[in-house]
Amino acid sequence: MDLFDKFNAEKCTLCGECFHQCPVMQLPLDIAKEEIRRLVYGEETKHVLKKCTSCFDCNFICPVGCNPTQRILDIWHEKSVSGGIPIRAMYYTPDSVLNFRTYVLERLPQDERSLVKSWEDRSPCEEVFYPGCNWLTVPYITRTRLLEGVNIRGSLNLCCGETYYRTGQYDMVERAARRLEAWHKQLGFKRMIIPCTAGRNMFTNVLPRFGVKLDFEVQHILPWLMERIEKGEILITNPLDMTVTIQESCYGKFFGDKYMDVPRDLLRMMGARVIEEELCRQNALCCGIGGGFSYYSAYHPWDITLATIKTLRLAKKTGAQALAVYCAGCLQMLTVGQIVYPNRMPVYHVFELLQMAVGEKPARLHKARARTMFKGVVIHQFPKVLSRKRFFMKDLS
Repeated sequence: MDLFDKFNAEKCTLCGECFHQCPVMQLPLDIAKEEIRRLVYGEETKHVLKKCTSCFDCNFICPVGCNPTQRILDIWHEKSVSGGIPIRAMYYTPDSVLNFRTYVLERLPQDERSLVKSWEDRSPCEEVFYPGCNWLTVPYITRTRLLEGVNIRGSLNLCCGETYYRTGQYDMVERAARRLEAWHKQLGFKRMIIPCTAGRNMFTNVLPRFGVKLDFEVQHILPWLMERIEKGEILITNPLDMTVTIQESCYGKFFGDKYMDVPRDLLRMMGARVIEEELCRQNALCCGIGGGFSYYSAYHPWDITLATIKTLRLAKKTGAQALAVYCAGCLQMLTVGQIVYPNRMPVYHVFELLQMAVGEKPARLHKARARTMFKGVVIHQFPKVLSRKRFFMKDLS
């Protein structure tokens, strides 16, 4: 089954299971049936087009493989092309000159700014560690002997296009794909290590659909680290004596149970005890940013906040001592969320926990970085929340 193929209306039986079992909406079956019927026939929905976080769970839930998410993304695409997008979304748009990431980068300490600048090197190489947009705003996380000798390359204008894909902005995904194709051609690398599951999914499953040739191996950082532990290259000297629960990446399920086992196995190798959330693995909630992905939300801060709080509450219910993530975007989103919902549960990247397990002390600058992100949203997005102005992606330089 091709989980990225177009929605297949002919196969759809209108059973409604996609939105009935959806961990975000959990609609009563009769309402779910009406919602999928409306989608199939191109009618406005009451719930789905407004509340969907494009986590792709419904593609896995659908008993006949119709790929409902693709139908939602197509409709969002059509609406944004014909009617534009609320101006408040500009602050979360990667190609916007001022966005929440550029705001943070401009305010990094000088040592971190220099570190990020060094990653822009475009000289030829055989292997790269691609930081993606999320690690670029927390560059301090790379200061560890776990990454000694690793060739980090990337910049904000080399975004993989994931948020564009999740919001149905296909033209912008193609633009990102062309940039990455040219970058790869210039560097000529044969292997990419990537810390972001979303990025891995884009490079392996999505970008090739936009006609680009990316003939290199892509390996996520966690399996790479596990291999090094198994070979004895990384030694666990300070086992963790703690309980943790896991925030799943929305894209982990695309690589199967074995892939989703990796962060769990790593945590156990470190001495941690994993307590699963009520909604986990294939049925996990998004960290919260997906609450703003719909065309109607357009990154409305209220929608994002509510979605993030829901996720933080779910983690808190496990009673675990800490929340572990394996996506730096989740790390930032949930840490920002704790500003408005302080659940007193520390959020760690699995990579940081491994640092602790090998005897290192992670920098842990997340809270300060979260306050910077939050301040940027308050200053630059809040004033536009009620504005009726709109913009078109095609007009971005």
